[in-house]
Order: sequence, then structure tokens, then C-alpha cells
Amino acid sequence: MSDGAMDFDSIKWHFPQIPHMPHELTLLYFSWIVWAIIIIGSIAVARSALRKAKAGKPGGMQAVLEMAIDYVCTMADEIIGPEAGKYYPLFIGLFIFILVGNLIGFIPGLVSPTSDPNLTFGLAIMVFLYFIVLGFKYNGIGYLKQFSGPKLAWYMFPVSILLTVTEIISFFTRPLSLGLRLFCNIFSKELFLSILALLMLHFFQSSLTLDKCLTIMPLVLRPFIMLLGLIIAFIQALVFMVLSMSYIAGAVHMEEH
Repeated sequence: MSDGAMDFDSIKWHFPQIPHMPHELTLLYFSWIVWAIIIIGSIAVARSALRKAKAGKPGGMQAVLEMAIDYVCTMADEIIGPEAGKYYPLFIGLFIFILVGNLIGFIPGLVSPTSDPNLTFGLAIMVFLYFIVLGFKYNGIGYLKQFSGPKLAWYMFPVSILLTVTEIISFFTRPLSLGLRLFCNIFSKELFLSILALLMLHFFQSSLTLDKCLTIMPLVLRPFIMLLGLIIAFIQALVFMVLSMSYIAGAVHMEEH
């Protein structure tokens, strides 16, 4: 499915794919573009902040970035507690990378790397392994107690087994939930934009009045669908980050979760 999404976008809407480049390298190529945008943007904001600081006038982009970072840190403090400061870089990095990755698909010639499950599941597995390591670091072997479920009477042994199996399944489906949610939503956004782009090309290339009448409505709806895509891009970056915070909080403070 991911191959088809990339090929469809690159041929019908975006610039052609790099010749003879495997799909995995194409994904890596767009991921590098995301990192380049983040790095160049960060340097530009930092330099602008220095100039504005000397003049005593904070820049607009600086204020927006500071608000975003403060929002992420405040949320981490509320979910994790006093130890959240150790994980600020992880949460800020996840949020910014996923958000920029979601948004670059709106630029002709670029594809959102987060529309591919290889990237989304890669991020999900990274978070999954990280909070497992934290769980054993903070709780030792006691971290496995979370799978035991509530204590029941001895004659409820079958129910205890069932609850334990349910807890194990729930635990190991976390990366699936994280990766699949992000992939499906961004892939849908990319697919909608590609279909609308095709309809736009058909509208301008067709000389038939009937064809133009059939395609005019999607063109009218395009700005609203793009607005919806922007909202989805932000929400999915936020959801991925908040769930990561929740999982890490559960590993750090297992007794409270």
C-alpha cells in the first residue's frame, strides 16, 4: 500500500521519483528534507532571535516556537510529573519532526514521509523500546507486575489468566496503535490531495462542458479539504506525542498507572 501511495503521488501530483531509487531510499530522501527544514528553520529562528534581542523586539516566529515548546513542556509536566524535564528533547523532537513531516506533503514536489508505514512504525517501535527500558530502569523486574492484573481469589484463577493475557496483548499492541493511527490519517490526506490534483488537471485539460461540471465541485471543496488536512496534520503530531508521554509516564510511575 505504501509503495502505491508514493508512486501515485510522485507520478500524478508531485515531481517524478528519482530514477532507479528503491522505495526505502525515497522515504529516506523525504525524511532528510524534513530534517533539513527543521535544522535550517531552527538556525534562522535562532539568528533572528539574537538580532531581535539586541533591538529589544522579539520576532513573531520566535514567539510561536516558544509557545509551542512551552506547551509541550507543560503537558509533559502534567502527565509525567517532576521528572518530565529529562524527556523534553524527545517530546519536542517527536512533535516537530512529525508535524513538519505531515505538512510538507502540501508542497508540490514533496511527499509526507509520515504517509508511509515504514517511518510511522519505526517511530512507534523506537518509543516502545524506550519506555520498556525506562520501565525496567525505574522498577527493575517488578515492571513485569503490570501483566499480573488485579489480585483475585484462588478459584478465579481462569479469570486471572485471561486478564494477564489481555494485559500482555494490550501492551504489545501499543506500537501498532501508534504507528497505524499516524500512517492511516496522513496517507488519507495525501490520497485526497492527489485525487483533487488529478481532478484539477482534468478540469483544465478537458474541453467538455459536462466534464467540467462534474469536476467543479471537488475544486470548490479543495480549500476546505486542505484546511482539514492541516488540522489532521497538527492533531496527529499532538496525539503521537501525548501517547508517548502517557506510555513513558506509565513506565516511570508504574504504581500510579
